[in-house]
Amino acid sequence: MKQTLLFLFLLIFISTSAQQSQDFAGNWFWESPDGQNTMELQLEYENQNRIVGNHCVVFYQGKKTDCKRNDTGALSINLVKIAEGVYDGTIESAVSFTSGKIRLQYIDREKAIRFYLKEVPPGEFYIPKEAFLMR
Repeated sequence: MKQTLLFLFLLIFISTSAQQSQDFAGNWFWESPDGQNTMELQLEYENQNRIVGNHCVVFYQGKKTDCKRNDTGALSINLVKIAEGVYDGTIESAVSFTSGKIRLQYIDREKAIRFYLKEVPPGEFYIPKEAFLMR
């Protein structure tokens, strides 16, 4: 009986630890190697399988921006879990109001997320094709 309880406790602890290590919720940041471009994502869980949020991208040292902040109540990022630590969905450009397809993948060893623009939205937009974001 004691071994069974110990096993269940360890199983729950390991499961909880694994989920917490892949926590997408919060603010994530990226800066291009030349320092000219930045991106911030504000993400939160809608439920276990959905993440929503907003983005703010600044290109050319502030000359071009593509930002959608929480203060309007509208969300620019909608994601659905497709695998452990991997979410696919859309991002809406605040410049052209068109949507592109994106993927976010948690990189556990670096405690970072990989942003990948799978399908470029039509019209004018300022979103990097790929970025590794940190907290």
